[in-house]
Amino acid sequence: MASASIRRFSRHLSDALRLPKTAARIVELLARSSRQLSVQEIVSRVRMSERSVRGNLALLLRRGILERRAVVTAGKRLAYLYRLRPMEELMRAVRRQFARRLDALRVAAHGRVSPRTAGSSHN
Repeated sequence: MASASIRRFSRHLSDALRLPKTAARIVELLARSSRQLSVQEIVSRVRMSERSVRGNLALLLRRGILERRAVVTAGKRLAYLYRLRPMEELMRAVRRQFARRLDALRVAAHGRVSPRTAGSSHN
């Protein structure tokens, strides 16, 4: 994907899912990357705190946007590598988010009195 189209894709995905700015920056970074990235690589590239990055990675994982793979480092420590899910799975994540919003809207609509009938009397 060209740089402008990656930015456009990332922005539309982030808007559709109502992602925080840091999460949106992580999505764009991973969309541009040709490989999986570690937390430390993401921290250095988005220039945010590790705590903020980890929190946003957790959000993106919960929303079904990222895949995470466990690896053992040269120092025998456990680390994770992150990448975006395939396009079809990203579209499913967007559909799920819209379905949740639509359900919430339906509940809100049925849970309150219609303004047209609130003040009318039935004769």
